[in-house]
Amino acid sequence: NEITMLKTAKKAGLKGPELAQFMAQTKHESWDFERLKEKPQPGVKDYYNKKYDVRYSPKVAKILGNKRPGDGERYHGRGFIQLTGRDNYRMAGQALGIDLLNHPELASKPEVAAQIAVWYWINRVKPNVTNFNDTRAVTRWINPNMHGLADRHENFKDYLNVFSATRTR
Repeated sequence: NEITMLKTAKKAGLKGPELAQFMAQTKHESWDFERLKEKPQPGVKDYYNKKYDVRYSPKVAKILGNKRPGDGERYHGRGFIQLTGRDNYRMAGQALGIDLLNHPELASKPEVAAQIAVWYWINRVKPNVTNFNDTRAVTRWINPNMHGLADRHENFKDYLNVFSATRTR
């Protein structure tokens, strides 16, 4: 999964600190490239609906464009960037020519997840970040609550070192 993500990012033109930050963020969001579906809180029945659905969490549902009962479950976080919400699935699907609204499960396939992550980065993160060495500034556009900031920054430093070493060979 990591190689798929890296190849897709490089093909899109990401390089240097931006590429390192992109890889660091996607690594964190996907639990070291191991999970392409949001992890529900253990023991919480209807977790996704309670978190994102119009019936249980109307304020969050409105922000995400979740309009119908069941949208919270249907459009929960998936992929390397944890795409969440009907509106995000619709926009990503339209941009990539993939029917994510009717087939949201496609967002958890590695090749599609990589395309979505790059699309999200180019459209949501990149226009708002001027310094890709600033993990806090980048994280704000992926996880506004700053969950996992230290891990994201450690990942970033690791990728910077790896990419610097491969450039000097």
